[in-house]
Amino acid sequence: LEMVYTFLKLNRQFPGIFSHWNLVLAGGCPDENDYLEKIKTVLEKSGCDNIQLKLNIPGDELKALYRKSSIFWHLCGLDQSDPALVEHFGMTIVEAMQNRLVPVVFDGGGQREIVEPGISGFRIYSSAELMTTSLKLARDAQLREELGNNAFERSKTFSREVFEKKVRVFFDDVLQIYRSTER
Repeated sequence: LEMVYTFLKLNRQFPGIFSHWNLVLAGGCPDENDYLEKIKTVLEKSGCDNIQLKLNIPGDELKALYRKSSIFWHLCGLDQSDPALVEHFGMTIVEAMQNRLVPVVFDGGGQREIVEPGISGFRIYSSAELMTTSLKLARDAQLREELGNNAFERSKTFSREVFEKKVRVFFDDVLQIYRSTER
């Protein structure tokens, strides 16, 4: 909902820029969802035609969205005080980065491990920061390209191959400790 409100503000305050941008809210969602109903109500009342809901779409459609996008917002944890409500690790953020999208994410939880501020994306604390950061990115194609490329390189840190290698090293170390204490 905060992303919708922020995008609506950007549209109102900077129509020459943001009328050419779309906000696509994509993700899995159960059929009955009060929060989704709030979002739909806000969208209907807004009359904004450049915000789309893409619910429960197939993987190939999601990949196509990634390919034609350039900025990825992820605000799980914004305005939350309960750590359980903050993203622990955002694999969707990494997936976006693998497609050279610039992540703009809430500065908390697992996002802090993933996004290097000003290098491979941005971490923000508020809707106001989301606005200023998004405006900066919307105005600067070269910055989007540079950060998108950096995001792509950073995403390799979280590949399956890197994960498997780290797991093997960990268990090799545990096995060595176990063998050395067997005697």
